[in-house]
Amino acid sequence: MPVESDTPSTGPWGWVGVWVREEKFWRDIGARVLAGVVTAAIVYAGALLLGYLHTPEIGAGLLLGLGVFACGSLVAGSVALLSGARSRQRAGRGVGARIALAILLLLAAGAIAAGVVSDVFLT
Repeated sequence: MPVESDTPSTGPWGWVGVWVREEKFWRDIGARVLAGVVTAAIVYAGALLLGYLHTPEIGAGLLLGLGVFACGSLVAGSVALLSGARSRQRAGRGVGARIALAILLLLAAGAIAAGVVSDVFLT
């Protein structure tokens, strides 16, 4: 027994026309292009930092930018943990683990900052 569908059957070129008019198609294309660009940027950054590409000015700037981003992210995470600790303490839940993790994040940010400074500015 044949299955009836609401959409009329179209040829192969009709499929292309249907795809081009769909918003999901363009969202998928955009997501894949963005994923490719991010992947290429990560590979390029890795090649610069590992010395496969010999442009020391770009490598130092990239390392400095990544270090600032990593330190900022860790400090922001620490602040978020500590800001939620006060409300958790009022609710009667433990805050020791949050404070310990916030201190650990701050120490990691300091270590990354020291490493970036010693690598970029002292070499």
